[in-house]
Amino acid sequence: MRRRALRERNQNLVDVDDDYDGATFTVTGDRGIYLSFDGQHRQEELLNVAHKKRRLEPTQLDDQLAHWIPIPDDNFDEHEAENLPPQTTVLGKRKEYQSTKDPMSLWRPLMGEFLTEVLRHEGLGDDTADPCCAHCRAKFSSHVRLFKCYECGQFLQCLDCCLENHKRTPLHVIQEWNRDYWVPRTLAQLGLVYQLGHGGFPCPLPDPVQHKLVVIEEPIIHQLQIHYCKCAKSDDADNIEQLLRNGWYPATVTDPGTCATFRTLETYRLYNVVGNFNVRDFMTSVERVTDTSSSSGMTWLPDRYKQFNRVSRQWSFLMRLKRAGRGHDPRGVEHTALGECAVTCWACPQDGRNLPEGWREVDAKYQFLYMLILAVDANFRLRNRIRVNEIDDPSLGPGWGYFVEPGSYREHLKNYVGEDELFCKKTLEILQDYAFPEWGVKGERYANMDFIVMAALAGFSLLWLTISYDIGCQWKLKIEQRMDQLPAAMQLPLKDINVQYGLPVWHAASHNEDCQNQNSLSFRPGVGRSDGEGVERTWGVLNPAAYSTKDAGIGVRADGLEGKIDNHNFLKNIGQGESLQRKLIVAIAERDRQVAAFKDVSKTVEKEVRADWRKRIKEWEADGTKPNPFTLSRHDCPTETQVRLQVRQDEQALSGTAPLHGRSATAFLVAGIQIEDSQRRIITQLKGSAALVAADRENKIQEWRHSLLVKINKFRALQRIYMPGAGAALEAHEASRDSDAPPPHAEMVKLFMPSEMAQLHPRNPPDPLHGCIPGLPEMEAKLRVAQCENSLASLRARLHAKRHLISFRNANITGQVPSTRARTLIGEVGERVDSHANRYRRGRVALMALKGDTYPHLRELKPEDVQLDGDAEESDSAARKKLAMLGSGRGARAPRNAPGTSKRVMSWIWTAPGALDEEMMHESVRVEWSRSLARKTRWCEEVMLLREEMRRVLRYLAWQAAWVARSRSVHDRLAEFFREKWNVPAVTVARQLLTDDSGDRSAIFFRIGNVPFDFYDYYFIQQFSLLWDSAATQLEEFLSGN
Repeated sequence: MRRRALRERNQNLVDVDDDYDGATFTVTGDRGIYLSFDGQHRQEELLNVAHKKRRLEPTQLDDQLAHWIPIPDDNFDEHEAENLPPQTTVLGKRKEYQSTKDPMSLWRPLMGEFLTEVLRHEGLGDDTADPCCAHCRAKFSSHVRLFKCYECGQFLQCLDCCLENHKRTPLHVIQEWNRDYWVPRTLAQLGLVYQLGHGGFPCPLPDPVQHKLVVIEEPIIHQLQIHYCKCAKSDDADNIEQLLRNGWYPATVTDPGTCATFRTLETYRLYNVVGNFNVRDFMTSVERVTDTSSSSGMTWLPDRYKQFNRVSRQWSFLMRLKRAGRGHDPRGVEHTALGECAVTCWACPQDGRNLPEGWREVDAKYQFLYMLILAVDANFRLRNRIRVNEIDDPSLGPGWGYFVEPGSYREHLKNYVGEDELFCKKTLEILQDYAFPEWGVKGERYANMDFIVMAALAGFSLLWLTISYDIGCQWKLKIEQRMDQLPAAMQLPLKDINVQYGLPVWHAASHNEDCQNQNSLSFRPGVGRSDGEGVERTWGVLNPAAYSTKDAGIGVRADGLEGKIDNHNFLKNIGQGESLQRKLIVAIAERDRQVAAFKDVSKTVEKEVRADWRKRIKEWEADGTKPNPFTLSRHDCPTETQVRLQVRQDEQALSGTAPLHGRSATAFLVAGIQIEDSQRRIITQLKGSAALVAADRENKIQEWRHSLLVKINKFRALQRIYMPGAGAALEAHEASRDSDAPPPHAEMVKLFMPSEMAQLHPRNPPDPLHGCIPGLPEMEAKLRVAQCENSLASLRARLHAKRHLISFRNANITGQVPSTRARTLIGEVGERVDSHANRYRRGRVALMALKGDTYPHLRELKPEDVQLDGDAEESDSAARKKLAMLGSGRGARAPRNAPGTSKRVMSWIWTAPGALDEEMMHESVRVEWSRSLARKTRWCEEVMLLREEMRRVLRYLAWQAAWVARSRSVHDRLAEFFREKWNVPAVTVARQLLTDDSGDRSAIFFRIGNVPFDFYDYYFIQQFSLLWDSAATQLEEFLSGN
């Protein structure tokens, strides 16, 4: 057949399904159309095909761990409760022993015996009758002196034997018996001269000159006589090297007279980084152990504080170089790159170390697995004082660790001396950080933070980046323009990186509601359940060092803090096996719960509506200027932020001057209302949240309380200015409290707002000021009205969402398991309803105290008012049915004249101004569905991220094991240990966590919560109570003491 080629040259995208590795890819080409000679037949052919890149999944990468699934959860669901072993033996009360319950009660009767045995060491002990040398049996006399060495043992030695035995151990502590008691002696006083270069053995050609040397060997300061080696063995070693080869670190490099042993330096380094033990306290303790009377001046000890301060700093720095492998670089230590000595996180994505080959080619929907999440913050508690007479003593490794290179940093800042501080403008207009300028609390500056953040990101190969910053809402503005002002090596190609910004979970509360919703990490794709507060946990480790470093020089301070950060990062890394395992178990359980909850919510919404809502979310994620799908698009009353701004503007217009002490009265009142909300949040968690039965409950509560107390202290300082009369009320309240009782917790502290003063001192006629400056009560009243109206609007929106879920459940759900899930979901919405109702009640009580019944539309909110039309009917009908059946015989039924709905009165909240219409009901359901989708998506991401982090940890250990034999052994053993922990099925891990081998409550808490401030520990017991009812019931009985 002749064909006439009529080619249609179009660029077409053709989707082709290919079985190659299960991948789907897209090709581009020309479509050729061929007609037969007679024009009766047509044939098409794809020509000039250009294959596009395959869309890879992570499992298709060339990586040994690509198909490995840590902690598999194939059979991890709520039905596993049926297969759990009996828990009564483990979770019940174990037998108590006096030795563990109250060991001190067993010791008290024996204290006399212990004291007697201690005193035996002050005398000759068993040798009292016949004191003689244990080696040569020489008896004690006026010609034979006897000694005792703590390190050698509790036996006697004569002078000759003592010197012979200590030729190679010159740092032992010696005492001499003087017929009545033991007297301290030094080996140098007894005539011992230690030979360097041979470990105390004789040297064929010793230095004829004896040298005095002070050696610090914790806990004693030793004074020695030494000979240096001059024979051929030490031809290549000078005096400094001979000391170092003997394990003694010299304090100077010219004619050293003081040394510290390697063991002492390493011991102090750990004391410092773990217990924040400073050099002054350490050396004072050593001096006291060496000779207690030296502190009185009666005896003399060489003061070696400055020398030890210097060598301990050098030793800590050398240990960082050693761990970083810098001693094996043939170019020398001076070629250390910036940041090369930092202990990096094994789980964070680092190209060339723990990312698989081809990770850049992974399909876009999986690229979040290789995203870097960076937490940014400034710690003003660790600020360093500027001193005019500061010595030029830079860091030993400038920029090699965690601090930026100081030279380029200072050069960069020279151009920004007068730059304003960085705040969230929307929040600053209202809150002003509730601080006085004289407190030294400052905002960060663009120039500083830009340089520091970009220096931290230097060297990372990124496709996705999430930056969590407490003022990221402001910092992200014009970041690309400011990038051009940084050194060329630090400029990131932000246009080629998918960068998103978010507010840390704990700090978000200080922003207004619009800012929170716009920048919440809960709505950022790919971040999982990261709280963005990782840097705050580091501050918790470093803050105790603030006092000892604030007056230190810049170099001393940087070197000291880097040692502490090293220790923090190291402990975090080696704890990854336990922490990631626990986090993943909780994430799997919560993921399954959120997926089930979202399915239940989605069933209540039509498919076309869901598609439209999902489209809105995608559009907002791509363009933040689009309407936020997670908030109501319309408000029927002014928001609290709008009212606060208006009140502040009215205040300025009325006074015509700047606020007192730089802080407005509006900021003071707003701070008080926010503190009240925080107090209620803690009380609610303590009373009703099952999540707080989790392992580190006390840590979490104490962290919240500490943060709240800081805010209350700032509030009190402002209160003295704006409420002069509150001081007397505070004193009276404190006097009425039991002086022997402990101080109240932060959530129970009375604030004495103007409304509380009005309740405390009612007068006739009433005092319009209530001990406040003029206008303050009226300002609080306006804020309380906004609080009540917005709480009421949120309450109605939540009730509509609850009603929607209830209606769908009643119409569509049957069976025990689906009904239980629906009941749990409705209960969660109900908890949010109660929260808004309680906030309305608090605001109304304050408003009534200030203005009386001036606002009739804000009525008393009773429990029966918090319901939608139909809620009461459902609950009442069920109660009536139970009441009718109660006490009746078989076959009883409900009375026929049961009351109907005709006499029921609608709650006043639906007749008050701003009540929701049908459109707003649809909006409230949309918001609830969108937030449910976000929760489900974040938890699914969290499971995937945690598993990928486990793989990255193993890849990093394999990369690091390639250094040297010792490193290979350590990291191989760690990798084997981690992989063994992570190969266990999820059900088995959960059982292990629930059935701790000791069965003791405190042991269970420690086993589960040994990582402080861990977000996931909050959810542990809660999630398992939802998944495994039988196990949770036994656990609750155990925790309640039954």
